[in-house]
Amino acid sequence: MSKDKRGLEDVEFAGKVKTQTFKQSQQELLIKAKVMPASKLAETAKRNVELLRDFEASCVDEVRYRRTATTTPKEKLKSLPLNRERLEE
Repeated sequence: MSKDKRGLEDVEFAGKVKTQTFKQSQQELLIKAKVMPASKLAETAKRNVELLRDFEASCVDEVRYRRTATTTPKEKLKSLPLNRERLEE
């Protein structure tokens, strides 16, 4: 007997080795939602651009509103009744 065969006497069968192609592994990850397809990434990027554009527009509107809005005079605020009367049914 050679040395190589004597060393493998205590080897036991453990099971099959799982082999996959790259495409199969990518499909498995896609099913588990760990990988996004390119079309989904494009939709997400488009939605993010629209959200950013809307946010910038709202910032501009808010600045414009603050510049043009007038505040209520303090005398008017002091003369307003601050107590509410109970509504009778």
